[in-house]
Amino acid sequence: MTIAEILREMSGVWEGTYTVLDPDGSLVERFASRQEGRMEGTDWTEKVVYLRDGSEPEARRYRAVVDGDDVRFVDDEMWGTTLRAGAQAILFTFGWDARPAERIVEMSMPDGDYRTRLWQHFENGVLSRLTMIEERRLPGVEPERWYNPPAAGETPSP
Repeated sequence: MTIAEILREMSGVWEGTYTVLDPDGSLVERFASRQEGRMEGTDWTEKVVYLRDGSEPEARRYRAVVDGDDVRFVDDEMWGTTLRAGAQAILFTFGWDARPAERIVEMSMPDGDYRTRLWQHFENGVLSRLTMIEERRLPGVEPERWYNPPAAGETPSP
């Protein structure tokens, strides 16, 4: 499978839990999340809502153009590189322009309506924490369409 095919299979609404640990395994925080992903043509769009107790929900939106195994992020705040690891897993290295010392390496392994993701957080090249994410897809629930791909012949907007 290509990355585009894996993402197409992962389209949907996922609910889960983020568990953040120090490098020594001590719990830093745990919180719920909801991730909505949609693959339309070559456009991958994603909305992630972080649901921390005592805080307002925090929503982030991301978009990438995906052609087979080629992934190009369309985002003014973050950068990323995506590779396929075998037939089913995706390795994603990313960071935010505002935090140049931080890099995150994510391994995602979907299996039907269940998936796990593991983030290794590095600051200045040193492991600073781990985030384990366990998610289940909500059957039959459609992700929000917050980006509309251009019609044939139109120029895409950023």
